Amino acid sequence: MSSIFKFRIELEGSHPTVSREFLVPSDFTFYKFHHTVQIVMGWENYHLYEFSIDSYRIGQQFEEDGFNGPNEIIDSKTIKIGDVLKSKGQKLDYLYDFGDYWQHTLTLERIIEDLTIPFPVCCSGNLNCPPEDVGGLPGFYDFLKIMNKPKHPEYKELIKWAKSKLVAVDSQYDSEKFYSDKVNSTLVNLDMYIKDWENKSKH
Repeated sequence: MSSIFKFRIELEGSHPTVSREFLVPSDFTFYKFHHTVQIVMGWENYHLYEFSIDSYRIGQQFEEDGFNGPNEIIDSKTIKIGDVLKSKGQKLDYLYDFGDYWQHTLTLERIIEDLTIPFPVCCSGNLNCPPEDVGGLPGFYDFLKIMNKPKHPEYKELIKWAKSKLVAVDSQYDSEKFYSDKVNSTLVNLDMYIKDWENKSKH
């Protein structure tokens, strides 16, 4: 029987810190864990990603012969998070979007042996995720400044752009709100989410 891992994830460089705490089964592959992180954070899941810890680099595998040694990418579908993470307090880096370069730190806060869950659960969160493709942290904070200046020449255009993003709720983007109900309703259907994502990725 797998145990349950409780993680805290933080978006590095964000002030105040964009963070989440969530539960996930330890027998999840890093592939499934990646999709969980995408949902928990609020990303739109169409850029490259990579997990790293010690000598492990885990992500999308493009080499036909797979993992051949230290510092090469391990296919995230072939390794479970419980194979790498063994003790409370271990940290894992997660990089999403090699252009905007969203760097996250995942901390294994707790290992729970006497609990089973059929799907991941987001326990709490602080602040909304930046909109996808906003231009990394510098672009995000420029975006927030303009959003607070209705007379700025780019204001109307950015308002319209933000409405189209996943992190907008009721066509509004609020950087200070985290919508846990929205996140958990997606996590309940994680397998369907992944299947839909895989189908879209084929086109």
